[in-house]
Amino acid sequence: MPPLSGRQTQFYIDVVYGLAFSLGFGYLLVFGMDARVAALQGGLVLGYFLRVWENMSIYEQILEEEVAEEAETQVAAEVEDQVSGAVADEVETHVEEEVDDTVRERVEAEVDDRVQERVEEEVDDTVQERVEEEVDDTVQERVEEEVEERMEDADRPDAVGDPSA
Repeated sequence: MPPLSGRQTQFYIDVVYGLAFSLGFGYLLVFGMDARVAALQGGLVLGYFLRVWENMSIYEQILEEEVAEEAETQVAAEVEDQVSGAVADEVETHVEEEVDDTVRERVEAEVDDRVQERVEEEVDDTVQERVEEEVDDTVQERVEEEVEERMEDADRPDAVGDPSA
């Protein structure tokens, strides 16, 4: 049998005292009825039972507190298990969605910016080249036209002496 400790020891001591008081009171009632001793013994027995009742109330409170603490511990552990799993799933789902959305938005913005820059550069370069080509072509055509006109003017007999005409 394991050694007694704490509340178990107190319980057995209370049982022994209760039996001793009850046997003493019973003996006085049956064999020697001295009123003063019986009253004293009756008061002791009544006080003892009130003390046992108080101890039982305290024991009930202690047990309720221990049960409540154990229940809180188990509920907290269960909630932690369930909540951590649910939270991890939710976080994983939302993080993936948020990352996808954020990456998509940033990529679109970056692509738009780069495309805009590239288009502007290409347009500027192309316009510059075409303008230069068109100007060169136009200048070349005008020069050729002027040369032809001057050649035609020089071939005419009435314009030989007067270059301004």
